[in-house]
Amino acid sequence: MGGYLAETLRALLDGHPKSRIDELMPWNFAPASSLAA
Repeated sequence: MGGYLAETLRALLDGHPKSRIDELMPWNFAPASSLAA
């Protein structure tokens, strides 16, 4: 769960639009590294 929290906070700090906040909810979370393998 730490990966979710870190990536969510990073997205918010990087200026993720508040109108798209649903994309950051846990049920929509997909780790950025999931396709990097």
